[in-house]
Formats: sequence, structure tokens, C-alpha cells
Amino acid sequence: MLSFSVAVLAVLGVSCCVNGATELLQNPGFENGVANWRHDLFTMTADTSTVHGGTASAKCTGRTASWQGPAQDIVVKPGGNYAFNSYFKLDKDLPGKQYQTVAVKIYFKWKDTGEDNYFQITNRPYISAADGWVQLGADFTAPNRATTISKLYLEGPEANAEFYFDDVSLTELVDNPNWKTEANARIEALRKSNISFHFNVASNFNVNDLTVEIDHTKHLFGFGTQIRSDYLVNPDYRQLQNILYYMFNWATIEEYKWPYSRGTQEHPDFSMAVAATDELRKNGLKVRGHCMFWAVSGNEPSWVSPMSGQTLKDTVDEHIRYMTNITKGKISHWDVNNELVHGNFYESRTGDPHYTQHMFQAIHQLDSTPKLFLNDYGVVSSGEYTLAYLAQIQQFKAANVGLGGVGVQTHLPDYVQPNPSLLKHRLDILAQAGVPLWATEMDLAAYDEDTRADWYEIVWRLYFSHPGVEGLIFWGVWDHDKDPNACLIHGYTYTLDKAGQRFIQLTKQEWSTHVNRSLAAGTSFDIRGFQGDYDLVVYYRNKPIKRQTFSVGETDATVNVDITGDGNEIQLPPKNDPFEKATVVHESTSNGLWTMGQATSTGSAQQLTCTTRWSAASAVGDDINVDVSCNDDEVLTSCSSYLKNNDWRRDGERFVVTNGKPVCRAVEGWGAQIGTQAIARCCSLSGLSCTYKTAGPAGTGVDDQVLVPCGSDGYPLGCLAYSYVSDSDGSIFTNDSCIAQNDDPRPGVYSYAACCKGGDIKCTTVQSAPSGHAVGDRATVQCPAGQVMTGCNVYTQNAKAAGAFIEATNGVDQCVAVNGYPRFGQEVGVQAYATCCHV
Repeated sequence: MLSFSVAVLAVLGVSCCVNGATELLQNPGFENGVANWRHDLFTMTADTSTVHGGTASAKCTGRTASWQGPAQDIVVKPGGNYAFNSYFKLDKDLPGKQYQTVAVKIYFKWKDTGEDNYFQITNRPYISAADGWVQLGADFTAPNRATTISKLYLEGPEANAEFYFDDVSLTELVDNPNWKTEANARIEALRKSNISFHFNVASNFNVNDLTVEIDHTKHLFGFGTQIRSDYLVNPDYRQLQNILYYMFNWATIEEYKWPYSRGTQEHPDFSMAVAATDELRKNGLKVRGHCMFWAVSGNEPSWVSPMSGQTLKDTVDEHIRYMTNITKGKISHWDVNNELVHGNFYESRTGDPHYTQHMFQAIHQLDSTPKLFLNDYGVVSSGEYTLAYLAQIQQFKAANVGLGGVGVQTHLPDYVQPNPSLLKHRLDILAQAGVPLWATEMDLAAYDEDTRADWYEIVWRLYFSHPGVEGLIFWGVWDHDKDPNACLIHGYTYTLDKAGQRFIQLTKQEWSTHVNRSLAAGTSFDIRGFQGDYDLVVYYRNKPIKRQTFSVGETDATVNVDITGDGNEIQLPPKNDPFEKATVVHESTSNGLWTMGQATSTGSAQQLTCTTRWSAASAVGDDINVDVSCNDDEVLTSCSSYLKNNDWRRDGERFVVTNGKPVCRAVEGWGAQIGTQAIARCCSLSGLSCTYKTAGPAGTGVDDQVLVPCGSDGYPLGCLAYSYVSDSDGSIFTNDSCIAQNDDPRPGVYSYAACCKGGDIKCTTVQSAPSGHAVGDRATVQCPAGQVMTGCNVYTQNAKAAGAFIEATNGVDQCVAVNGYPRFGQEVGVQAYATCCHV
């Protein structure tokens, strides 16, 4: 059966993307001088002394601007796929310039409008004369738009730089209609092995009474996800943990990033990341550490940013010693210096163009356990940097510094169907280096969950089938911290959408091996099974009598099973449902309870009247405040906030007492696109007075609550919730208190209450039914006839409300709560809470 695998691989040794044979450029290798090439305002000559291939190259001199480079008019199909390739050599470095950047572009003039467009095919930074011939190329999809001019040209390096250009090529890439059939055949050949079973049955057993169940329990191929550390150590996320441990065999911990330290420069703290790593390993998952360093400037700790030279080198070495000490033997993969194709912070600051290679060597010397990775984007999700990455991989491999793997992030374009032919074309290029490839940050987005499942399956099937790929890691699968249109798991019900269900169907069924067989048919047999871990149970007269585990690698395996003993039943490990709802205990506290101030209505009216006052929109920006207050004869009874684009990114609202006067303050959240507005409810009634109280923060658990009791200070006419990071379920009104509830427990939520009495006022609380699931869906509630609404706010079990406000409909006030986030499955929408009073 081994010959089957070899034969299939031989047959499938063709590219998924069929490269069209027709060369679209004229004189692409400059063998006919510089004919067919344009060289505007600079000198281009054929040179035979310095060539990449053939007998001549183009030498470009006398350049007075960076845009001056070889150009040729071309014809490309709108929406067509193409492969461009070329070789570039910088003659010498410019004085004071360590690197140059070179790009290849196409100038288009649109037929319909006559406008100009400059379309970038590829960009290659950090080129020096010492690099010699550098490959410039990428695949690309031409804009799906008619043109009157299409001109291919090279742009850069800087003015006065001289260079050579050679072996240029432009060919069409034709999609392979048989990609799925070929992928399935590769999966059969690559991801399965031959397994021979031999059962040695004692004489006291009748083989007619013996059956065997063989179940594939874990893949050898890596399937994993990035997950926040505290989700793995906080028991409130037990159900999420169970699901992740069921779905995956790998996980990425992002909190190993240097700026994510919870400590100080002198005393760093990565204890949460290490604790999460320990939990993952305890549950059988391997861990990727992301990332020890990051090459793109601005992603280092602020105190590292001004460093250079030996000071920076010493600091880096100290960080390596610290990180390898706290993680030694625990991390299976390290992303060493993230996105080195796109950044060179450490190279430029140390003056060492190969400084990242030093990082690899230093880490490997202190901890030889993890495989050390390069990791970058735009190398498979697009073709722009594929060849630049290949060159970098080959450079690190040749340097023998311990490169163990290559991360291809795979942040695919949102709302665009993946092209398996192009993806395979790029993977094939990178696999030429002979270093294992991992998709390290996979995601894509589609509005419709069936479409999302179909698109994800294209990518999963292609990667699982590729001989150069050893694993794929999602950049998150739960929608709490991620675009729900890119996720597999939703809400605190942890419901799998169609994409999540498809993933289970593929990894646990189609790409998994399960055998149930009677030994009456023979005590020796062969199967072809998926590689990984297995559980084998022998049943005698329908009762389990033996359990055995084994693993299957990339070579053939033999499993011997001895069936002996007296046939007594054994106890099998329990099979728990990972989707069973976990019991979580929620805490309630009045921690930090204090009274902020008081206010009294100076009006003489004997009937309660209230009005709503809106602030202007705040400026856009995290933690930006906006205030609104009541008139002098009114008293502030409630405060809410709202984003009019129905987004959820609000921190909430607070009562603030300024110069003895209460103010309604709304706080903008991080990532909001418009300003938030504060909405005050202002009431008049002779003798009405309000005491403003607050408490918090709540505890550290999901749905932990903080309660502000009104007690003898009256009824809670208005209830508010505030969180530093927009993570709040909102406010629950009761007849005697205000309750604010955590969502994400990182900061803890604060509760505010306006406790009011006087004027013989009597009040009660009302709440609406839940809203729908869509963004912008509303829930409304009115007061009973004859009562006045004094306060209004929003609550949702799953957070992310757009806000609440009071508005009149047909002359009747109603409290309106607005949903700010898509809900899924059994999740509940937002609810409107209001207080209603009468005299």
C-alpha cells in the first residue's frame, strides 16, 4: 500500500495553478538590446558584463527621480490572474543609505472616466548592493475594468541609484478546475498511513463474540486557534475551554508579545501567558508563542523605542534570557521577530543587517525545544510579498541559525471568495525552500454563514492537502473579540455557526478514521487511516474488556493487541459533551459604595414632569467625554448614552458632580467611528431630591455584578453602567437598587444610581422583551398609564448594546434600547429598562 502514496504524489506533482505558456512581454530578457522597452528621461542600455541569465541585461543610469525605470506597454484581461517575475541588482549603495525600496507597478488609464490609476504588483524593501541579484515578482489579479493604457514599469530606487534589470516575465495564470479532486487525492496520500492490526486472542475467547472499535482522536496535522490567556485560566469560561480542547490540538498565546507584559521594565510579568500555556499543555494542546519580538517599528515597548546600538543589543539579550527561562520546555513554536519582510526596527537600530539571525541563535542556545519561526503577512493571502519572503526564508536556512518553520499568516481578504489556484501557487513557491509551512493567523469574513463555511472549506481543504503545510491556526474563532462574520463560535451560548459545524464535520468525520469491526471476520486486517492518535476498545459480548491507545505517524504502523484475561468488563473514560452548558457562579458586590452628591428640584410644580436633554456628539477617540446637564429648576434623574450609527463601542455613562451640580457624562469607547452622545432625563417636582451613588468595580468573573442600594434615599430613578473598555452588559433596574453587570471581566464594571424621593413620589420598574438579533434592532417599553418615565437604560446578557434613550411616540414616552452587535443562535437581544413614577 505504500506504493499507492508514492504513485498518487507523482501523479499530482503538477501545479494547482496552470501557468500559461505564452510570454506577454516583448524582449523580456534584453537579448535584443533595449528594444520594446521605454526609458523616459534616463539612460537604459544593454549590458553584457553583468547578467542574471542569457547574454545581456538592462543597465539604468542617469536617473533623476525614483519613478524612472524600465517600462513596457502590455495587454491584460480585466479581472485576469497573472504572474510577474524579474531580477534586479543594485550597482552600489547610495552614500548614507543602508537600503533601497523597489516596486513594480502598472499604470492604467480607465476607459470609462479617463482617470489614472497606479496599480502595485509588488514591493521589495531593504535592498542593498550586497544582496546581488534580487528576485522581484508576484502574482496579481488585474482590476476588472476596461482600460485604454496599461503600462508595466519598475519604480525606485531613489534618484541617482544605478541598477541592472533582467529576465523579466509576465504570464497568465489559469485556474485549475480540478483543484478539489487533486486536493482530495493528496489528502489520501499525505495525511493517511497504512495500519496493520494483529489481535492475539487467548483460547478462552470465541472470536465470534469479539468486536473492536478504533477511533481517531487527534490529528498529527496541526489545527489550532489564537486564544486570549485569561479565557484559559478563568473558570467562568469553562464551556469555551471545553469546546476549544475538543476542536483543536494547538493554540497560539498572543500575550507573549513584549509590550503585553503586565509588569514594569525592571520587573516584567508574563505570568498570565505562562499560566495559559500550562493549561493548554495539561489538556493535550501544543503552544505557539507569539511573538518574542516584532520587526515593525512601534510594536516594541515604549521604553525600548529610543534605544539603539549596544544598549538595544543588551536589552534584547536580556529579554531573550528572561522569556526562555519562564517558558523553557513549554513552547513548541516561537515566532521570533514578527513580520520581518515588512519591518527592520532591530536591524536598523543595531546597525546589523542580520540581527534577527542573532535572535534565532540566542533563543535556540537557551531553549532547544521550540521550533523557531519567521512569520509574515501578504505572502499567501496575496502574492505581493511571496517572493520576497521566499528569499528571506532561503537566507535564514542557508545561515543555519535554527529556522524550524515558516508562518504564513493567511489573513484572507474579507468578503471575497478565496481562489484555491492562486493560494496553491503561492504555497508552492514558498515550499521550494523546504521548510515546514504553517498558516498561523487564518481568517476570512463573509456575511452569510453558509457562504463563510464554503469559503473556509476551500482554504482548509487546500492547506490540509498541501505537502509543504503542517498546520493551520485561526486568528481567533470566538466572536467576543473578533468580527462575527469571520468566526466559528458565537456569544456566551458558544454556538457553532455553519462554518464551525463544517470544521467539525471535516476534522472529526471526513478527515478522521473510525472503524467498528467483528473479529469473526479475521484477527488480522489492514486499514488506511488518518495520522495522529487513536483509541482502541475491544468488546466481548458487547462489554468493553480492553482499551489501548496508539499513534500513527507518516510511515506505516503495526498495532498488536493481546486479548487475555477472564473477560471482565473494564471502566472506560467518560465521554463528556464539550458543548454542554457549564455551571458558572456569579458574584455580586457593593464594593466601593459611596455617595457622590445630592440635588433638589427648585420647581414649585405639584405634578411630576420630565424632559430629555441630549448633548452634542463627542469627539471621536477612546475615553473622550461628553456632558449634558439639566436646567437649574430641574433635577437629574437618569443618564444614558447612544451611538447613532448603532455601534456598541461605548464605555457607558457616569454621574459626575461638578461644583456641586450633577452632570450626565457619556464616554466614547475605543474603535468608535462617530462621537457618542449623553442623554439626561431632567425632572421637576416640588420637594423632589436625588442622591447620587456609585460602587465598583465588580469582581473578576463573567456576569459578576456590582449593586448600588438606594435604601432610605428613595427609589432608583436612573441606573447607569460604566466600564473602562466598553465591556459591560449594562444596567438592571430594580425597585430598590441599581445593578451593573460585567461582560468581559478584565476591568470590572461600575454602577451608578440616582436615588430619589420627596413630593410623595411612588415608583416602579418596567422592562421590555428582548430585541431582535440584528444590529439596530430595538426593544421598547412604556410606563403604565398615568405614570411618568424618569429613567431609561439598556441591558443585555451578551453586552455590546448601542445605547438607550427616551423618545415620544404619539405623545407617549418610551424607553428605547438599541442592539449594537449581531446576535446568534440562542443569544438574547437587548432589553430596555425604565423607572416609572407618579405622585
